[in-house]
Amino acid sequence: MNMNDHPHVQLMQKVYAAFGSGDVQTAGSYWTSDAVHHYPGNNPLSGEHKGLDESIAFANKIWELTEGKLRMDVVEIGASHGHAFALLQTHYERKGQVLDMPFINVARIEDGKIAEFWTYPNDVYATDAFWNL
Repeated sequence: MNMNDHPHVQLMQKVYAAFGSGDVQTAGSYWTSDAVHHYPGNNPLSGEHKGLDESIAFANKIWELTEGKLRMDVVEIGASHGHAFALLQTHYERKGQVLDMPFINVARIEDGKIAEFWTYPNDVYATDAFWNL
């Protein structure tokens, strides 16, 4: 099987296509209702966002804080039986500052939807500084 044909890769492609266009609701439709999103650091976005409502609120907060000035370029997506990962080059702008760095996201997939999601920025300290502006 070509990796791009893997259903978890296709799921992640759909999530990033929707989120990247600002369609947070469609991106959320690929998550389970009790999904948990783990975001590291010590900033307004940090913590465990439990359930679809909290995960959607988290995503909307990113759009709000950046005033829509964000881009996530997918470098690579891979998958296994129960997980998928995405290597991203992420670009955020906020209050005249720019955060441009690689991120890795890992998703646990259940029944074709994201059940758990971990975000790993390349530099959590720079990420904290950016979101705490």
